[in-house]
Amino acid sequence: FKELAAYRVRRIAESILGMAEELFARHLGIRALEWRVLVKLADAPGSISTEIGRDMLLTPVQTGRCLQKLRDVKMVVAVPDPDDGRATRYTLTSPGRRAYEAGMRIVLEVQNYALRDFSAVETVALNGLLERLMTSSDYNDDDVERLSKILFEGKRDRA
Repeated sequence: FKELAAYRVRRIAESILGMAEELFARHLGIRALEWRVLVKLADAPGSISTEIGRDMLLTPVQTGRCLQKLRDVKMVVAVPDPDDGRATRYTLTSPGRRAYEAGMRIVLEVQNYALRDFSAVETVALNGLLERLMTSSDYNDDDVERLSKILFEGKRDRA
């Protein structure tokens, strides 16, 4: 199991995220999950919660909790959508913008720390391999169906 690429990628991600989480808590008073919401709002001010959750890969519950926390610490403001009274739009405040920028420094420095023993060439190669892995690990319903048949129905449809 520990030789599987998925296990190794997950282990690396958890280690990097753990260090970032400690720095976020210590210096910003938020979690990395909440910072991801700030990233979205820095990129797309005035987003609604469903857009934030979709783009940051958060569940609706996670999105709601993150937005509430960020409102509580005055990093985002919520305003009713003028075109749709049911929707709420979120925007960064000045403290939110500063936290976003500080979080970006944290993320980059933690990444630099994780890659400290890699040469520039190795870092470029790793990024290329990770990009390929991300692309090749994407899947759709047809792929799930095909693998289900291979695994459980004995059919070898490799189209």
